[in-house]
Amino acid sequence: MTEISLTAKRHYADPFNEVTLDVVFTDPQSRKLRVPAFWAGGNLWKVRYASPVIGTHVFRSECSERADAGLHGVTGKIEVRPYTGRNPLYLHGPVRAAENQRFLQYQDGTPFFWLGDTWWMGLSHRLHFPDEFQQLTADRKEKGFTVIQIVAGLYPDMFPFDPRGANEAGFPWQTNYASIRPEYFDAADKRLEYLIDQGLTPCIVGAWGYFMPWMGVEKMKAHWRYLIARYGAMPVIWCAAGEANLPWYLAPGFPYDDRAQVKNWTEVMRFMRETDPFHRPITIHPTGLGRLSARNATEDSGLLNIDLLQTPHGQRDAVPITIRTVRQSYADKPVLPVIDGEASYEMLGDSLPTEWTRRMFWICLMNGAAGHTYGANGIWQCNRPGDPHGKSPHGGTYGKIPWNEAMRLPGSEQVGFGKRLLTQYAWQNFQPHPEWASFVGEPELSLKAAKWIWFPEGNPQQDAPAAKRFFRLNFMLPEKTAQGAILRVSADDKFDVRLNGELIGGADDWHAGKQFNDVAHFLRAGVNNMAITAENLPASGLIAALEVSFADGAPMEFVSDSAWQGSKDQVTWTNTLVEAAYGGGPWGQIDQADGDLYGPQSTGISDVVRITYAPEGQSVVARGLGIHATYLGAYFDPVSGAKTEIGLIKSGDDGSWVCPAPAGCDHDWVLVLEKKKTPGQ
Repeated sequence: MTEISLTAKRHYADPFNEVTLDVVFTDPQSRKLRVPAFWAGGNLWKVRYASPVIGTHVFRSECSERADAGLHGVTGKIEVRPYTGRNPLYLHGPVRAAENQRFLQYQDGTPFFWLGDTWWMGLSHRLHFPDEFQQLTADRKEKGFTVIQIVAGLYPDMFPFDPRGANEAGFPWQTNYASIRPEYFDAADKRLEYLIDQGLTPCIVGAWGYFMPWMGVEKMKAHWRYLIARYGAMPVIWCAAGEANLPWYLAPGFPYDDRAQVKNWTEVMRFMRETDPFHRPITIHPTGLGRLSARNATEDSGLLNIDLLQTPHGQRDAVPITIRTVRQSYADKPVLPVIDGEASYEMLGDSLPTEWTRRMFWICLMNGAAGHTYGANGIWQCNRPGDPHGKSPHGGTYGKIPWNEAMRLPGSEQVGFGKRLLTQYAWQNFQPHPEWASFVGEPELSLKAAKWIWFPEGNPQQDAPAAKRFFRLNFMLPEKTAQGAILRVSADDKFDVRLNGELIGGADDWHAGKQFNDVAHFLRAGVNNMAITAENLPASGLIAALEVSFADGAPMEFVSDSAWQGSKDQVTWTNTLVEAAYGGGPWGQIDQADGDLYGPQSTGISDVVRITYAPEGQSVVARGLGIHATYLGAYFDPVSGAKTEIGLIKSGDDGSWVCPAPAGCDHDWVLVLEKKKTPGQ
């Protein structure tokens, strides 16, 4: 980018609103580009320009104040020379949608993997520049991030002109929205230019959606013209608004899908498309109401270059919603690159576990997404050590973890591991194939004979203390080898389970519970022990069933009932309280639905490579491989990033192959199958 300054010969009482200035550039191929200039304070205007065309470019300014010789009719030329550095944004050019609209690429056609991070308030003073901003940038660059989602001063989660939203130079607008304040953007320039210098693409969010009724369409157009003039020559992506269809938090009837706001933002998006001479990609960020897609945040999906999603900040409950949302957007017309731009922020409320942040990355990529945006609580709102963001307008808070601790949460490294694996292949040609894999078909173990139990204190269904309680059952097995064993457990609200002292695993969604297949190797003849640590919120309960099968004779079943013991401290034990039979109490039926959505998800290129994400440490059957086809297999650990070769595998007569889970795996895992070519292929 180059910058040209123009100085007015006249004084203007209200330069931002009185003067409109464009500069027309003509490249060596005689193509013209009308570039808006921006008021830089006082009598100074600036225009910024960039071009991939080598050679001499000439320009001439055109001003609404034609009598001002300092602004109108100014001519000159610039020389564009080849770039010789290593920054991918200059080496390959800015990001745009590929011709098939399925993925993103640099201007020269090199595929671009969107791995975004969420710094909504990163242009405010709460993330100090240069030291803190540069530290966070270095961390994200090292981990493989490529996009930073950042808001241009009109922020979420605070009242307008809240001191938390200022930067070193104050606010982006005067408090009555009469005029923009260039000083704010001078400070913002340093941050955005630094991101670009490090090879990271800013996705600039113009404003949070609820600013629209306060500023109105014309002021918002002026805001966006200023952003385009200031940053359009940079390799950026535009996001017209954040949560464009969500009204102000304290609006009567909140929350609701604000279609009047959507209509106005659509008008602004048309203005953006008409005004931006560089044609940077445009998207818009939806809220969690109605369809969770950018297509629901505009009346004209033809204005979009990227379908940005916002799926729930949930855990297991968010899985089917997220998969369905990605699949719907992938299948929709017009075809657009799909990015989940907000999903299950790590440590949201200082509690959302890494597992679910990581899973959102994988299930989105397996179902057709062109990348993914990670988010960490503490970073998006720039919590400072000892000085968190604090209360939202509605009175709640999102947690206290400071940005520098949030920076080191494991999820940011783990999504980087995922990107590193996928980009080893022609990921841009991947297509989702939900039919390629499933868990090995163990039927769901019935809980009908089991009872909901809890430690005897008050009425646990209503008012048990929010604390951990410990449960155990000793049971006898005959002097013969168990052929198989299945364990199913649910606890309101979460649990860990051990068999004979060995950790089997846990879960934190009682609505579905969790089934552990192939646990026979944890058992032994004689006395066995099952121990469960359960932790509850307002209502509490535990239910479990273990079925052990043998080569001869009927299976044995052990269920939660009055024979179990409970403890507060694992020292003093007492009989448990039976609260309800299965299907009773506040829990009802918890049989798992949408099993295919909770099962393995696959993508890849037929007869080339398959990537299957298994969300549980269970064996997977790979299907449709071809009869007696040979593949090179590998395990990938999404937690550590380690890849372990399996070796050559061969499918059976039905074209399938059963892959056991990695030894000792108690979490999600990834199977990679590369087709082994036969001689002559």
